[in-house]
Amino acid sequence: MSPVGLMIGGLEDSVQSVDSSGKVVRWELGANGVLTPIDRYTTHTAQWSALSASEPLLGRSTWMLGSQGGEIEAVSLTTSDSGRDLRTIHRILCSNAAIQSIASSPTHRLVAVADKVGGLKIVHVTSERLLAQLDPIELGDEYRMQFTRSGRELLVCSDEGFKRFWVRGDYPEASFASFFTPQWYEGYPEPSYVWQSSTGSSQGEPKLSLIPLIFGTLKATFYSMLIAAPIAILAAIFGSEFLSNTWRSRFKPLIELMASVPSVVLGFIGAMVLAPIMRDSLFVVLLSVGMILFFFVLAAHLWILIPTERSIPWRRYRLPLIFMIPPLAILVAVWVSGPLEGWLFGSSMQSWLSDPQQSSWPGWFLLMIPLSVVGVVWLFSGPMAGALDWVSRRTGFEGRAVWQTLLFFVASLSVLFLAFLIATLFTGFDWDARRGLLGAYQERNALLVGGILGFAIIPLVYTLADDALQSVPQHLRSASLGCGATVWQTTIRVVVPTAMSGLFSALMIGFGRAIGETMVVLMAAGNTPLMDWNPFNGYRTLSATLATELPEAARGSTHYHTLFLAALLLFIFTLVANTCAEWVRMRFRKRAYQL
Repeated sequence: MSPVGLMIGGLEDSVQSVDSSGKVVRWELGANGVLTPIDRYTTHTAQWSALSASEPLLGRSTWMLGSQGGEIEAVSLTTSDSGRDLRTIHRILCSNAAIQSIASSPTHRLVAVADKVGGLKIVHVTSERLLAQLDPIELGDEYRMQFTRSGRELLVCSDEGFKRFWVRGDYPEASFASFFTPQWYEGYPEPSYVWQSSTGSSQGEPKLSLIPLIFGTLKATFYSMLIAAPIAILAAIFGSEFLSNTWRSRFKPLIELMASVPSVVLGFIGAMVLAPIMRDSLFVVLLSVGMILFFFVLAAHLWILIPTERSIPWRRYRLPLIFMIPPLAILVAVWVSGPLEGWLFGSSMQSWLSDPQQSSWPGWFLLMIPLSVVGVVWLFSGPMAGALDWVSRRTGFEGRAVWQTLLFFVASLSVLFLAFLIATLFTGFDWDARRGLLGAYQERNALLVGGILGFAIIPLVYTLADDALQSVPQHLRSASLGCGATVWQTTIRVVVPTAMSGLFSALMIGFGRAIGETMVVLMAAGNTPLMDWNPFNGYRTLSATLATELPEAARGSTHYHTLFLAALLLFIFTLVANTCAEWVRMRFRKRAYQL
């Protein structure tokens, strides 16, 4: 069949032709200057209706085809694993009559579609949204449509003369669907959430999905709170209930002094100092965290092995000994990291993360260790608690310390064994953590920002949590201790439940601080709008986007107003967090007031 339309590509390196049966042929210009047919594609519309109109969309990379059945179809060159091929990315039913003419706007992804009965519609192609519709008008049997250069007027020429329509569509890209649902953009293999506010030319397609920015904000908050919340709350409990007043008066101002470090300084240290260290010694850093936690618990069990007549005089040195544990744990981690990393990953952890051909077992083993710790603790303190207490009561006072230490080593081995079993099971099912939870390592990543941002959040959460614990009436502690409870039992069962409203408020205020952080994220997160939970790559947050793009956005543009919507979302997140904190605080406070 003879062609009914011809489109030259935006880069003038290809030509596409289509006939009335809906068969599209793409020709590419070779190095010798000869056009060669590369791809052939049959449109969906051609399966049941002949084509009646065609028009290139802005940028000349997408072809709008109209059919006798009243449907328009957008055919674009997309990129997939198999290469580049033509695909239908949009299908929009515009009329019950045949499409007579299509006109493309020179400023937006808008098309004017007119049918045989004189119906005229304005459609935004990317969001498939109908923007305007006119009742059937007398256009004649033969007519043509054309947008003016500004895109604000549509001219229709027919035997009846000219008709001029004013097109009011300043923000056609802005809609709920374009902000919060996946859109199929030109060149993409499938509908996606994409934030790309600027392009290389005025004909580029703006991509203004807010979902990557919201996801990045929540990802930054999650990893920062994952690090900061346990450290701050446990430090507040230790300082309030276990430290002497002398040490506490020195310890608390030191932590509060951390809040005076500017965010830009923290971001600079993270980007220029800590990022290269993590890049060169990733496994050492991760192993050091685990070793520090293990050595703290091990030191606690070794302390109870010391006879009482010796431990009481040495109690004054307990805090200095505690400060010696992290350096010792880091030294051990550095010492064993080489052989252990070689045994787990073959060469290095970074190469394993980037090579999906290697076994997925090491990744699952590391990921399952924290979950195995939770499972073993629940098992030993729940179903097996009665049997373990029965054995402990029959070992005597001195034997009980040995039994507890032995039980700790058994639990540690159980954690490793359980993680080994789960990792082997998942590997047998051909589940790979690198397909979602993990991925290729980037120097600016979420784990790095989580540590730096956690450093900024810890003083805030610690101060509020310590004040909440100190506000618990002393007579509650005295009553619990007088009934024979230990200091730890009093803390967990009396002090913490009473101060829960203040502790929760401290966490929610830290949550709000993490959501609104800008400079640390801007300097150390890579500022890439990615959407996955991999802790080893970057992200982009709402606050960082506002800081970088709002000064450069054209006033009054769609991009400009979208940034204000992003700021409103940031405000709503903070408002919801503070409202939830106040609601929970009032409930806990009412319960504590009854005491």
